[in-house]
Amino acid sequence: MHGAHPVSLTHFWTFDKKSGEVIGLDNLTEKSEEAIKAIVTAARHDVAQTIKQRQQPEANLDEMITKETLSNFTITDDGNTLTWPIGQASLLPSAYGELTIKVPTTAVAKYLQNSTAQKLANFPKPPEPKPAPAAPTPANPGKVIALTFDDGPGPYTAQLLDILDQYGAKATFFLIGSKVSGQASVVRSIHARGHQLGNHSWSHPELPKLSVGQIAGEIDRTNDAIKQATGVKPSILRPPYGAVNGVVLEQIRARGMSSILWSVDTRDWADRNSDIVCSRAVAGAHPGAIILMHDIHQTSVGAVPCILSALKQQGYSFVTIQTMLGTMTPGVGYP
Repeated sequence: MHGAHPVSLTHFWTFDKKSGEVIGLDNLTEKSEEAIKAIVTAARHDVAQTIKQRQQPEANLDEMITKETLSNFTITDDGNTLTWPIGQASLLPSAYGELTIKVPTTAVAKYLQNSTAQKLANFPKPPEPKPAPAAPTPANPGKVIALTFDDGPGPYTAQLLDILDQYGAKATFFLIGSKVSGQASVVRSIHARGHQLGNHSWSHPELPKLSVGQIAGEIDRTNDAIKQATGVKPSILRPPYGAVNGVVLEQIRARGMSSILWSVDTRDWADRNSDIVCSRAVAGAHPGAIILMHDIHQTSVGAVPCILSALKQQGYSFVTIQTMLGTMTPGVGYP
């Protein structure tokens, strides 16, 4: 038919050799919703990465990659990878072509520990999880504060770096990925001067409102841009607006990163007045405080000398998030 797109159908199953019965995803997971969700999330991430590498447009993977579409699977001979061969137009639109979804068994091993899974692939036993700290103990106890700056790099970031140098202060910068390449020299200067670089997404959306593939893209594109500029990949992410949920935290965890919020909000974006911003920061300061500011506003940068001077007189020193918190647990939100 003129204008029709070919459909390539691929049928696949995994069988129990003795009984001849089909082994489906439910058999591996014992219908655990948590396990199925983890596998579906990992599969969506794999497809999102494939689409990204092929430079194809984003797809609505939340609708296309589901428990139902993954119910049958195959497994590599070495037992290391769950796979789903997807024919052209059988799951994604025909323009995406054929692909094979791959989920390493190590990524979901803790969910697949029943006898069926063990016989099929000898899934490795996951290490016993360590309880995540409800309130982390600072690696650098005492009167330390972490100044953090969001939404840069901006036109005042270079000026801010000079101010921080004058006071011997270190800070953490959560960068917007789309701004990095245009101001790569400023980003390199942030790193070279001993400050910490963090991820603040590519385009500043509310991450919980996005699909898993879109969340992954926001994080990965920003990490890639920062690494290209500095050679360093961020280990921390601040979700825009502080908006986070379990799906977002899982994507952060999968990349070995931690989520960083704040304990003192200067509201410098609302009150474009350096004196007000300084007063709010100083009033809220406490040992271990994480202060939220934005280096895209001149009034915010103008408040920094006042903040540093006042808090230094109170005996505070200014360190990066990494210095303050030390080793952080991937996927955990601080504070």
